[in-house]
Amino acid sequence: ARSMAPALRQRAAQCKAQGQVPDATIADFHAAGFFKALQPEQWGGYAMDPQVFDAIGLEVAKHCMSSAWVLGVVAVHNWQLAVFDDQAAQDVWEHDPTTLISSSYAPVGKVKVVDGGFRLSGRWSFSSGSAHCKWAFLGAVVPTPEAPFDMANYRTFLVPISDYEIVDNWDVVGLQGTGSNDILVDDVFVPEHRTHKSMDGFV
Repeated sequence: ARSMAPALRQRAAQCKAQGQVPDATIADFHAAGFFKALQPEQWGGYAMDPQVFDAIGLEVAKHCMSSAWVLGVVAVHNWQLAVFDDQAAQDVWEHDPTTLISSSYAPVGKVKVVDGGFRLSGRWSFSSGSAHCKWAFLGAVVPTPEAPFDMANYRTFLVPISDYEIVDNWDVVGLQGTGSNDILVDDVFVPEHRTHKSMDGFV
């Protein structure tokens, strides 16, 4: 991370101007293994202590805050995928374990319960680094007849890029290079194994 300082400083203006982290920087992060830091070992990751991951991010942030933000947000998803059903990780990484995931967790999605899973629709904001990712974690509450919007039924939905549109609307004053665009989903099927109920993390 320290050795990247000159390149990160050199690309900072480009990052800001184009509204997203340069492809060259993402490639450098891949080559250095940063995205593997919290990834499970069975998928080629290092499963390192979170303090190591934090130290990497802090070093990158000294030279480009937007690059550090995207690294921190996107790379931690490789840990989050491990709490899903194993089939979800296979869906994402079976053919390419370097595939990245963006996110937007606000519970704005509309959900219908169907056989084998759910139908999901909605528009989510602030999906940082989305241009570099092939999947997205999206938040929504699964309604029940008794409770149409009970946060106890909040889930994270894992959706492939073929099922969503990235809306290029990131035009802000700070962290311009994070590319935190909107994600638009129009009535797509999400199988049960590609969802994770937040309350399951507390049992």
